[in-house]
Amino acid sequence: MAHKGKRVLVVGGGEFASDIVTYWHENVKPASLHWCIPRGQHFFRNYAKLLPWRRPQALDKASSKILRWVAPHRKGKPGLAWACHWTSGGSLLAYQGHGIPEFRNDAHFFRSFINKNANALDLITDGIVVPKGKMSGCHGNTIEYADGSTGEYDVIILCTGFCKEFPFLPQQIRSKKFCERFKFMFDADDLSLVFVGFVRPVVGSILTIAESQSRLAARVFSGRVQLPSADQRQRIIAEDTDFYRDYFKETSRRIDTLVEGGGYLDELAHITGNYPEFWSLFKQSPNNWLTAVLSPYHGCLYLLNDPERREMALATLRRHKAGTFSPIQLVWISLFRLLWLDALLDVLGIIKYKIQMSKAWKAVKDCRVIACLNNMWLYPKKCLFDRSTRFDRSKPPVLSLSNN
Repeated sequence: MAHKGKRVLVVGGGEFASDIVTYWHENVKPASLHWCIPRGQHFFRNYAKLLPWRRPQALDKASSKILRWVAPHRKGKPGLAWACHWTSGGSLLAYQGHGIPEFRNDAHFFRSFINKNANALDLITDGIVVPKGKMSGCHGNTIEYADGSTGEYDVIILCTGFCKEFPFLPQQIRSKKFCERFKFMFDADDLSLVFVGFVRPVVGSILTIAESQSRLAARVFSGRVQLPSADQRQRIIAEDTDFYRDYFKETSRRIDTLVEGGGYLDELAHITGNYPEFWSLFKQSPNNWLTAVLSPYHGCLYLLNDPERREMALATLRRHKAGTFSPIQLVWISLFRLLWLDALLDVLGIIKYKIQMSKAWKAVKDCRVIACLNNMWLYPKKCLFDRSTRFDRSKPPVLSLSNN
């Protein structure tokens, strides 16, 4: 191992950076692995126990239609955001899913890309990995940071993403941004040119979006779906561009294909005619309607309008719903939203951040008394918070693919 025992700096805030930090920390001395996220980052833990006595589950299963109605993602999941902070950082004041001042940015919840591998944050809590914020300079092996600190490293690993290049396409097409294409897919001037799989959701699966995009492309090419006229497409492109420019205005917009996944999928489903007819389903069978609105998001949701595949879709949704939701949770979420709990926690989170960044705190945070108080503060997290559960990658997942 070429980097074993050396001073390592990992730069980047995505899942790849989290994976490197998670798998590499055992090969270096404590506090000699630094993690720099220059623009800040929001985090989400993808798989854990909500409480010690609960079975572990994929935490993004809190994505049912009824939850999206009660706690809309585009409004920051009011009434439910506090649970995301708890499950990600083990504290109601874990702002942006971590509560780490070096990783904080100005973006509101669900209005920035979310790293779904928050397990790596536990290494920071334990003092094994050192968080770093924005850089201000680089001189040989020495990195200067905006907070005035410096670090010397033997190895710097850049996990800063990649650029999308299409050298085989004409320059006129390559120069266009994805937001200049209809639904980030269809070239405005040539509908035979479609880009599938490049849209990235704030949270959720790229493959899920690619499936819906493929369905739309297939139906357009087969003639089953007619896209709006050229003038209407340009109007919709302008509206989408304005919406996401405002929605992500507090981010760097480095990911130019970033969308709010649930809303984007529904937009595609309306175009293809696959958006579930919930009222008709309710009139046919209230039980089936409950299955549809209470189940975590799944591609089978968009098969409910097809009589031939409806039962298969409902069976899949029932299987995914098991153990993930109860009506009492909906009552609590509604109550927390009415009480503005998340707004209160946001204010407390800002106060916490200002204290963390104050000179007084930096002067006393390492003294024994403060360390003792901090351990007392973290005690509930150590007792109640699940930090050990990991998804077993050795067992292949059971897939339920929905056909076009």
